[in-house]
Amino acid sequence: MTRCRIAILILALPALAGCRDMPSASAAEIRDVERTRAKEFERRLARADKDTTHMLPVAKWIMPVELKEISGLALTPSGKLLTHDDNVGRVFVLDPKTGIALKQFFVGDALRGDFEAITTAGSDIYMLQSNGKIYRFREGANGATVPFEIFDTKLGHECEFEGIVYDPDSTWLVMPCKNVTQKKMKDDLVLYRWRLTGPDSTRLTMMTVPLDLIASDNGWKSFRPTDITIDPVTNNYVLISSHEKGLVEITKAGDVERSVKLPGKHSQPEGIAITKDNVLIISDEENRSPAAITLYRWRP
Repeated sequence: MTRCRIAILILALPALAGCRDMPSASAAEIRDVERTRAKEFERRLARADKDTTHMLPVAKWIMPVELKEISGLALTPSGKLLTHDDNVGRVFVLDPKTGIALKQFFVGDALRGDFEAITTAGSDIYMLQSNGKIYRFREGANGATVPFEIFDTKLGHECEFEGIVYDPDSTWLVMPCKNVTQKKMKDDLVLYRWRLTGPDSTRLTMMTVPLDLIASDNGWKSFRPTDITIDPVTNNYVLISSHEKGLVEITKAGDVERSVKLPGKHSQPEGIAITKDNVLIISDEENRSPAAITLYRWRP
């Protein structure tokens, strides 16, 4: 089974790092690492509850070389973390609190494409390409190849996508545009919403938020989202942008709750997830530093 081996302390940060490669380890060694990491994580999380700025990372896990182009993040109902790279339909399942890779499986037979985002809806998993094509499949065993269905939203000519999240309140898949192609919407943050069921004529809707409400107070010229998630407490949309190194929280009605810089230091933030117990997870693609996921206290 694909697993990480040891934990390393990064002295520059109050955080832990996982191993960059994924060598074999005995079951006893893995259990020891899991226990050690889980205990240390809970200790650091408790300490983070006293940090009113919420800017210090609780843990930082270095990804294996197979995930140097790590992209989207999604949490399963059991709290495991799904992620992928952006070239091959290969999904990794991680324990976010220990950084250990539990398994990996493949979508289709050597399926290739510009995969940018992932989300879950019950037992279904959805992975999004930048051109708006959506792949639906189920979790597979370690090393398995799973079948898939594909849906074409036909929005590839409207914008470039890098994020997706399932909204259970509406059964929508919500997909923010990173780059909008239509000039009339250049001054807006655009989110397309694709309903999982229903007639084609009402399946697709769109929401826009003026960029002035997001970017003006931060000195940003734009906001190009690279992923989206939903706050499990407020049910607001939470988006990040790699270019602006920013985080934006908006209500489902389109009201901007906050627009701030990302916590910590991130070279190329590509994915975001928030756990039910309020842990913020951000993934960084390899860019001057190894690919990693970093965990913060979201709200105590």
